[in-house]
Amino acid sequence: MNEVMLLGRRAVREIARQPEATVPAVFIPLFFMAVNVGQVSRTFPDTTPFLEGQSYVAFWVPVALIFAVATATSGLALVTEIDHGYFDKMLVAPIRRSSIIFGRLTADFVQGLATSTVVLLAGVAFGARIESGPLGAVVLVLMAALFGAAYAGISILIALRTRSVQATQASFLIFFPLLFLTPNFVPFDLLTPVMEALARINPISYVIEGLRTLVLEGWVWDKLALALGITLAMGAVLTALSVRTIETYDR
Repeated sequence: MNEVMLLGRRAVREIARQPEATVPAVFIPLFFMAVNVGQVSRTFPDTTPFLEGQSYVAFWVPVALIFAVATATSGLALVTEIDHGYFDKMLVAPIRRSSIIFGRLTADFVQGLATSTVVLLAGVAFGARIESGPLGAVVLVLMAALFGAAYAGISILIALRTRSVQATQASFLIFFPLLFLTPNFVPFDLLTPVMEALARINPISYVIEGLRTLVLEGWVWDKLALALGITLAMGAVLTALSVRTIETYDR
């Protein structure tokens, strides 16, 4: 645990020293939120049933949160260390290799807390109300950050397997179909049959739906439990694969 804390603190300091790398993680979801809300807010006024009396921005805030935390930061940091030879030094150090992975995930969780807080505050400034109250806002940020740490396993896994900056950067493209094949603009029942079928088999849909209930409805425990379960399962699988890969990593 001490190893994870030390490596996590080091990774957090790396992020803090390079704030320009975090700016896109905040700017891009805010840009999409502003553009999408501006385009369709008149189409979906606050009297629209699925908005529960709120403006359309409230419907899109959970999508922006997920967008903000799904980054390739840890993978890019790892592949950079591989290129510079520092990774080899860590491998021969008297620490568990798995601590390298968990340290990076700790930094992703901390970064997710910061970015999701900024995005949520922006959503509230744009007019969204958190129906679950202040505690719900905290849960929103925590669940978004947890999803970000879980999703980080993809870039870490690609970095360890390919050792390529280009491939690791491209890992972010995996997220786009996962995000847009969800009920991100309208609920399930307003999608076309094909899109609805694709959205319903996409696990990210249920993470967004769980977060959305905190904004629009309040505490809907079954949807929250499903969102948390999917996040934890995804994190467990990706982390296990990353740990297995680093344990067998050959310099």
